[in-house]
Amino acid sequence: MNLETASLTGRGGRAKNEDACGWTAAGGLTAWVVADGLGGQEAGEIASRLAVEGFLAAFRSRPSLAAEDLRGYVARADGALKEWQAEQRTSLRMGSTIVAAVSDGRRLRSVHLGDSRFYWFRDNKVLLHSKDHSVPQSLCEAGIIGPEEIRSHPYRGILLLSLGAPQTPEPTVSPEGELRAGDALLLCTDGFWRPLTEADMERELARTAGASEWLGRMETLRRENARSLRDDDNYTAIAVRVGED
Repeated sequence: MNLETASLTGRGGRAKNEDACGWTAAGGLTAWVVADGLGGQEAGEIASRLAVEGFLAAFRSRPSLAAEDLRGYVARADGALKEWQAEQRTSLRMGSTIVAAVSDGRRLRSVHLGDSRFYWFRDNKVLLHSKDHSVPQSLCEAGIIGPEEIRSHPYRGILLLSLGAPQTPEPTVSPEGELRAGDALLLCTDGFWRPLTEADMERELARTAGASEWLGRMETLRRENARSLRDDDNYTAIAVRVGED
C-alpha cells in the first residue's frame, strides 16, 4: 500500500512547544512516532525530542513489526532520557509520553505509553484507538465515568505510565492488523485530541482526500474549540492515508 504522511505541531496557548514527532523508513518498514514532554517537569522539550530520536534510532538498527521489538524501541527511548540526565549530571526531572506505529504497507502495529493516542480509521470511522495510561481512563475502565468525560476530567493530566519514570516502562502494544486501501492513521498528543471529538475526526476525514488536508481541517477546528478551554496545550499530530500500491 502507498502510505501518505503529513504532520503538524503548534504551541497552543503555551510559551514553548514541548512536543516532538518524526518518522523514518528502514528495512521495508516505516515507523512514525509522537512524544509529549510532560508539563510541570523541567526539560520537557528535551525529553520529547530524545524520546523520538531514541525510538527511531532503535528502529533503524533493527527494523521489525514484532511486539517485543516495539517494546524494545520504547525502552531505548526511555534510556535516552535517563542517559541524558546522567551525562549532564543534572537533577532535572524529565518525562514524556510516546505513541508510535510501524508498518510494512500491509501489516501494522502500534505502541504507546501515557496519553498520546493512536487512532486507526476505516470507512471514515474509528476502527480502534489506544487507551490512555491515565487516571481518567482508569476511572472509565472501572465504569465510574463515561468515555465522554475523559477530556474534561479534573485529573485528566495525571498519568500512570510515562517515559523517564524510575520504573521500567511497560508500554501497550496493539495486536498486528491488516491495512486496507482507504484506511487512515492518526498519532497525536493530548493537546490535539482533547479539543476534538472522534466524531470531529471522522467528519473531517470523510471531507478530505489527503493526509495534509485532513490535518489542516482538524487543526482549524481544534483552534476554534480550544478557545473555550482554560488550558490550551501544545499540540502535535501525524496523519497517514493509505492508498493503493
